[in-house]
Amino acid sequence: MKDKKVYVLMEDDTEIFGNGTGHIMYRMYLPVVRYVELLRTYNVKSTFYVDMAHWLFLRDNPKFGDFALQAELIEKTIVHLLDNEMEVQLHLHSQWANAYLENDVVKVTQKWNIGQLAPEDQKKMFLEGSKRLQEIIATSKNQNLFNSFKAGSWGIQPFSVLYDDFKDNGVKLVLGPTKGLKLPALDLDYSDMESEITPYYCSKEDINRIGNKKEIAIIPMTPTYLNWFDLARYILHVKFRGFMERFDKDMDVYGVPDAIIRMNPVANRDSIHSFKMPYKTNLKMNKQPFWYLRKTFKRAYELVLANDFDYKLIVLETHTKDFKNVFGDIDRFLEYLTKNYKNIEFVTTSDVVRHIEEGKLVPLTKK
Repeated sequence: MKDKKVYVLMEDDTEIFGNGTGHIMYRMYLPVVRYVELLRTYNVKSTFYVDMAHWLFLRDNPKFGDFALQAELIEKTIVHLLDNEMEVQLHLHSQWANAYLENDVVKVTQKWNIGQLAPEDQKKMFLEGSKRLQEIIATSKNQNLFNSFKAGSWGIQPFSVLYDDFKDNGVKLVLGPTKGLKLPALDLDYSDMESEITPYYCSKEDINRIGNKKEIAIIPMTPTYLNWFDLARYILHVKFRGFMERFDKDMDVYGVPDAIIRMNPVANRDSIHSFKMPYKTNLKMNKQPFWYLRKTFKRAYELVLANDFDYKLIVLETHTKDFKNVFGDIDRFLEYLTKNYKNIEFVTTSDVVRHIEEGKLVPLTKK
């Protein structure tokens, strides 16, 4: 079983902070440039889901501050990724719909699940965001087809409003749904997802259900966990890091009102799960230490290998906005993966789409 081919889809949510704070230069462009250098060093591919909802907000407010520059930097980030043989796909954070400026401060809304928006706002954001993304992709010498969507804050529920627009505009894969994830503030509940690990064609009426039409496939976020010892170690790490960084005031969030800094409707996303898996979450790489990355990948890998489905796929979610002080850990982790897991192959979403077309991957359907 250890020789079984395992595909690893590394996907980055390329964005600033959900509460609207952060600067594109520091949270997107510069960390992406450095991260891409590391990926190319280890011959690793990744798909970058760029938040085009933020670009739309910047476009609509070009005369405020340096918003025109930040919009241009998003475009430069996309072209840089493509020129370096990475893949770019669509990400939308719905809190940018109806965001506004007040006393020179950006205020996003509390609607972090795109399914919470009015139907016309959902469609407008998707159609305008995907159109502009494809226009930017077309300017690069190295282009990829638009074929997938990553839901901001994992939220795309209900899906029925956007389903046909996705299908008509070439979206074949959707990422974000995570078995067991329930966020009442976002009207989000994936408790009843019928597949935790295996890709499945979803029902238009209920994204949690396996559908009977081979149209849009859900790629579930891959589960992993910490045991009690690791959880205690991680809590100590987070507290120590917080103590050491207590006077570290990043220039792009300095002076932001506390009410905005504290806005976080996805807080407590991960909580005590069970005795065996006290801290269950999805596989991710944000600003965790190397030991955390190594252990959580190993557990995700074992869960996927044990899954009774021939096509083995791991989704590793990353957030370049958090990479500022952890590039050393990321470097060690990429070296560790490429040296110790000889049976893994890094893929992009276009590779996964191609595997479906070739019959290598057959997402679950209802008969």
